Amino acid sequence: MIDRYLVGNAQTIGCHEIQNNVFSTVYNDNGDLLAVLADGAVDHPNGRIASIIAVGCCVNTFIQKYPHTDPLHTSKFLFETALKANRRVQDAVYLGKIPRLSLTMTLFRAKELYYFSVGSNRIFLYNGHNELVLGSDPNKSHTEGKCNLSPKNIVGILSTGSYANAHPMERIKIMESKKHVFDKAQEVIESVSKKGLKKQLCATALLIEVTK
Repeated sequence: MIDRYLVGNAQTIGCHEIQNNVFSTVYNDNGDLLAVLADGAVDHPNGRIASIIAVGCCVNTFIQKYPHTDPLHTSKFLFETALKANRRVQDAVYLGKIPRLSLTMTLFRAKELYYFSVGSNRIFLYNGHNELVLGSDPNKSHTEGKCNLSPKNIVGILSTGSYANAHPMERIKIMESKKHVFDKAQEVIESVSKKGLKKQLCATALLIEVTK
């Protein structure tokens, strides 16, 4: 059901000239929700173009194919979608070379969360008390997994520029407030911007709150 989740987002370009963080949230016909964030890393048009291509590929594949995918194969679906997006970026932008791109997908299906991430983005789950980081093993080329969700849980996808420059305790304080999740996302980015770092990267906070 579309009213099962509330979405909030915010960004800052930091010291960059080009915003290379691109994100999207989209429902399919079954009411499943995909949230995706791509970080092109470099302060160059190619970084943004790569992010746009990757996010577009993930969204279109989700809308076209996931309604017909067996839920038991969801993790495989996310992995194969990421490979597809990577190939398109390689062919269109980097002429076959490995792109400098972080790509993260979270797929909400009823009370379950499936996630996949490659690169330096981070996913966290706020359970009402603590911030639990999902899939952050530095020894793996990518991380993936599944967990159950409860009402009032908040799932966050943060780019490097956001995660690295806001302390977990700052985020927990924001998450535990009674404000709308959109306002919480704004406050996460404000906490980054207030530090006034000279080399602040593009920063994005994408938050999804479970309502029931």
